[in-house]
Amino acid sequence: MKKSVVLFLFLQPLVWGKVKFDLQEAISYALEHSPTYLQAKKQLEATEARARKSTSLFLPQVKLQGQDILRKKVFTVEMPPFFPGDRPKKVKMDFTRKYQFGLNFTQPLFTSGKLSASHKMAQLQAEAARWDLLQKKNNLVFQVKKAFYSLLLAKKMLEIQRDSSRIAHEHYLQTKSLYEAGAATRFELLQARVNWQNTKPELLKAQNAVKLARLSLGNLLGIEADFDIEGSLDFPPLEISLSALEEFTISHSPTLRAMAARRKAASQSINLARSQFGPTVALSFDYNFRAENFNFNANNWEDYYTLAVVVSLPIFSGFSRIEDIREATSQYYSAKYGEEALRQGILLRLRSAYKRALEAKASYLSAKETVKEAREGLRLAKLNYREGLINTLQVDQARLSLKMAETNMFNALYQYNLALAEIESISGYQFGGEK
Repeated sequence: MKKSVVLFLFLQPLVWGKVKFDLQEAISYALEHSPTYLQAKKQLEATEARARKSTSLFLPQVKLQGQDILRKKVFTVEMPPFFPGDRPKKVKMDFTRKYQFGLNFTQPLFTSGKLSASHKMAQLQAEAARWDLLQKKNNLVFQVKKAFYSLLLAKKMLEIQRDSSRIAHEHYLQTKSLYEAGAATRFELLQARVNWQNTKPELLKAQNAVKLARLSLGNLLGIEADFDIEGSLDFPPLEISLSALEEFTISHSPTLRAMAARRKAASQSINLARSQFGPTVALSFDYNFRAENFNFNANNWEDYYTLAVVVSLPIFSGFSRIEDIREATSQYYSAKYGEEALRQGILLRLRSAYKRALEAKASYLSAKETVKEAREGLRLAKLNYREGLINTLQVDQARLSLKMAETNMFNALYQYNLALAEIESISGYQFGGEK
């Protein structure tokens, strides 16, 4: 049902024109259409198929084989003479039949751990692929959030610039009225007009920033139609401590869990290499029947069978088995050290993102209070200018202070949301959701 709703949402432009969607709808659409993520899903399916295939190694192998001999050359045997002075005789002996069928049944009984190690390796590789897919999903969600937040920020910066331009225009009109009434100088009028005109290039720059951010999000989602987004930059609480987040990451990070599964698979490759030194035991049963003419007369077919226990013990293989063990051991320690290096790298990224979140949080809370003061300062500046207590430069300074305060506030809020999204991508922790 959800997929149908998302598809209907993105087909809206064909009917009504511009499409609108929120963050969750953008994420759902990306997960259903991203080539990289869909490729990873197919790779997981292939790996899981190999894991299921490894179970068949424990089961008996049964095959039926038949043949129709089209042409043959029989054996010629030279028989010694039965009487003195007699010559040896050559006799042709045919041990074959034109139609031959065989049924073979083989069941491995003991393989020195080879089948068990192969099965465990396949299962662990499938587990690693599942964690890889989850990490690719987290990475894609982070990319969508980053592009979505960037568009929200660009739209908010455009809104701030429009407000600043509107305020500058209102001040110019106020100064013009005072100038016409003889209460303001021509210099103040020109200065107010220049300040207003200077906002136009900045407004154009903010409009282009929105277009570029929308284009970036559209390219990520693969949307060519005109669209817009709904939502706002929220301020979710940072409830978890860094130490608790590190502990959660070590035990839940998809990247680390995938690497741990690969390390375990590498340890099974050592067992697989060692199993080459042990014997293998299998039960084999062969049932064969043959005839010169193809008909279903019971007396026409002759049959025979064998039941055997087959034991195989490799003696010498040119030292290749010893090198296989060395190779598998090296791969295991490579995976082990790689896992530790990856763990340290992930924790470093996590700490960096957490500190950026704390810094952005403090900046946002501080800027939020500054915005209130700047708005009040602008209100007082307008009143004082009307009373002739301050000049136009001071009014414009109050306008610019408000613009800077609002810009700093929303930039900090953007950085805070981006840091939380990165923490979610790294650790698998979900702020305000299921852990």
